[in-house]
Amino acid sequence: MAEFAESLDLLWGVQKHDSQIVREQERIAKASKAQAHEQAKVDETQATLKSQQEKLRQLKNEHKELEGELHRLDERVNQLDAQGTEAGSQAAAKQRIKIDELETAGLELLSLISDQESAIELTRSELATRTNVLEGVAKTTKEVTEAAQAVINQHVAERTEAVKLVVPELLHVYDEVQHRHPGSALCHQNGEFCNACQGELRAQTQMQIKARAEIIRCPHCLRILDV
Repeated sequence: MAEFAESLDLLWGVQKHDSQIVREQERIAKASKAQAHEQAKVDETQATLKSQQEKLRQLKNEHKELEGELHRLDERVNQLDAQGTEAGSQAAAKQRIKIDELETAGLELLSLISDQESAIELTRSELATRTNVLEGVAKTTKEVTEAAQAVINQHVAERTEAVKLVVPELLHVYDEVQHRHPGSALCHQNGEFCNACQGELRAQTQMQIKARAEIIRCPHCLRILDV
């Protein structure tokens, strides 16, 4: 009986290590989440930039094709004018109307190209800002992770030694509950209630907890109970 009670006392020490390990793991997870959030922003901005650049490429191709068509029409007008005939003059006049329409369309395209280039510059600036933020967060995440991992390694080593003196059966149940409730598998009885989940405990259960002679678990949250 005394051996089991001593194991319960030792188990509280084991749980201190586990609680600290959980806290450090949460620090790492929080830092990693922050980095992932900033990375998502960078990825989104990069995708926007790529889309804008593709749109600019399309606009420039359209303008290039339009310029080619204008050049062709100009040559055609010169050919018609060179004929020196009324029919040629009438045909040239029609071509000039098309040229005017294409020149108007060309100006509109140049305006769209200018707007797109401005949008790209803004996105590049935004990307640079977000990249700088990401680099800062990544640096912090690396520092937090390294520091937290060092603490975890220390507690894991100390825990390994501490569990050697705990009754195997108790340790087995503790590890099982620890998986369900990281860092809080063992909890105190608080009068008629479990101190962790506040579930009500029967009178017989309360007496068994006080005896500290066997593994008693909360019927509600399944944690191991101690006085």
